[in-house]
Amino acid sequence: MPLEYLRAIERDALPILECVPENVDKLRVLNAAGMVEVQLAPVDAPVQTARVLCVTGLGCATLRAPSVPRSSPRPSLRIPEPIDSD
Repeated sequence: MPLEYLRAIERDALPILECVPENVDKLRVLNAAGMVEVQLAPVDAPVQTARVLCVTGLGCATLRAPSVPRSSPRPSLRIPEPIDSD
């Protein structure tokens, strides 16, 4: 997940060079979201790499924000009907 990867690179000494394709893909997502600044290899390059320059203020703020549970129950919009006792 990109946010877990963001948390990991936030603790690293930057800049770093990433060569693992799955992580380069995560960096593309994080870069598009404005959470990191990276230098990406051209898409048609034989080896996909990314040099992480920094985690942006938005990236840091996202990591510090309280997280919302994934399976939080939605409030019900139904009104319970009364049960007839006759």
